[in-house]
Amino acid sequence: MFFGGYEPNYSKLKNMGYAVFKQPRPLIAVENSSQGFGQIKGTTKKVGANYSPVPVCVFRRDNRQLLWEITSKTDGSYAFRNIAVGLECFVVAFDPNEEYNAVISDKVVAK
Repeated sequence: MFFGGYEPNYSKLKNMGYAVFKQPRPLIAVENSSQGFGQIKGTTKKVGANYSPVPVCVFRRDNRQLLWEITSKTDGSYAFRNIAVGLECFVVAFDPNEEYNAVISDKVVAK
């Protein structure tokens, strides 16, 4: 079973004798109290226009633990999945060109 940011080579796996089953929906495993079926979504913008690619991180607000780090899509959108519903977080986006300071969205609740 593969999950996370790994993209398997299905033809190579099939040639090696592995059975390949594609899931219609991603599998979410809850391993700790920070994880669950919640999501946090947003858009990165620079001077009002969508901006990408931008590194974006989400942290638990109560203990400042880093939960996930991703890069925004080409349209500037981002989505963090596998976060406990109702968990209060803050999101930090960094300008990869270092022209602007990091932008923080505080008290964001996973839904």
